Amino acid sequence: MKRIVQLQPLSKEHHQSLVLSQKAINTAQQGDEKQIAEFCQQIVESYPGDWKIHFKIEEDSIFHVIQHLLSEHDSEQKKILSLCERLEKEHRQMDAYYEQMKSGDYSVLGEFGALLKQHTRTEERELFPLLEEHLDTATLEKIYQTSLDYRKVTK
Repeated sequence: MKRIVQLQPLSKEHHQSLVLSQKAINTAQQGDEKQIAEFCQQIVESYPGDWKIHFKIEEDSIFHVIQHLLSEHDSEQKKILSLCERLEKEHRQMDAYYEQMKSGDYSVLGEFGALLKQHTRTEERELFPLLEEHLDTATLEKIYQTSLDYRKVTK
């Protein structure tokens, strides 16, 4: 899917999240406890530096900005606001799955994978097209700059 420049850094990471989600689903379905444990440990190691940062960028540059820019008077704006609220709740659920895996509860791997896959597709198929259509260039540039700035800090 072609994406405007300002959303490309996040969109590229979405490709990585789809790969991760499918691997999580497949590993969980295979049921090999050793493989599940090893893969969960990989997630635990990479999650703070990859996905927590990705979620923070989305929340700070999109979800929270949207809440301040849009009113709930227009039905399309209500849809965007509602979508952002739902996606932020999903971030918290994935954080909870991470915490469970971190504490050694690997039973959530399949649920984590399924939520990550559905979440990523929602952002790509629903949220990003709405942002491209309804946000002005200056706001899109702020999203882009936040993506770049947060990544500089973490590297």
